[in-house]
Amino acid sequence: MTQEYRPLEGENLRLRAVEPGDARPMWEMESDADQWRLNGMTAPFSLLNLHQYANEYDADPFRAGQLRLLAELKEGSLVGIVDLYAISAQNRTACVGIYVRPDYRGRGVGAEMLCILEEYASRILNLRSLAAKIAAGNAPSISLFSTAGYRHVGTLAEWLQSGPDFLDLLIYQKQCSTTSQGAPMR
Repeated sequence: MTQEYRPLEGENLRLRAVEPGDARPMWEMESDADQWRLNGMTAPFSLLNLHQYANEYDADPFRAGQLRLLAELKEGSLVGIVDLYAISAQNRTACVGIYVRPDYRGRGVGAEMLCILEEYASRILNLRSLAAKIAAGNAPSISLFSTAGYRHVGTLAEWLQSGPDFLDLLIYQKQCSTTSQGAPMR
């Protein structure tokens, strides 16, 4: 007998929808200025912005064009955020973004978050391809996506400004393995 597929759950983690009470922890993660140079942010979100987002959360990723999920250990500790964005129903594609809280980095949390999200994207959303945009020099993200089977498919030279410097933006891509049975990504 095959194991039952449980959307958004892995061995140690679960991904869940944003709830109104999640504004403050999202604000704390979004305010990590060390990550801004790696993800293209130039200013922090306000707590009010995130309260509004949490209260008006649109759970239809195709209508919204994005899907934000919070990652928590099964015992309840919040460990990060994972996003699908630039979702295209027509092309069946999306981009992936992952943030892991500093005290959970290096423990395989990002890999499990990505694995759960990929399976959901393939089985439930029927996406055929995912991409990640990674700042050159972000070795942990490059390692995470490379290990997960994403291939480096392009570089946008000097695309991101980081202080006085400009960084290349690396594009990594993974093809989904979708069938009528909804097989997971390879």
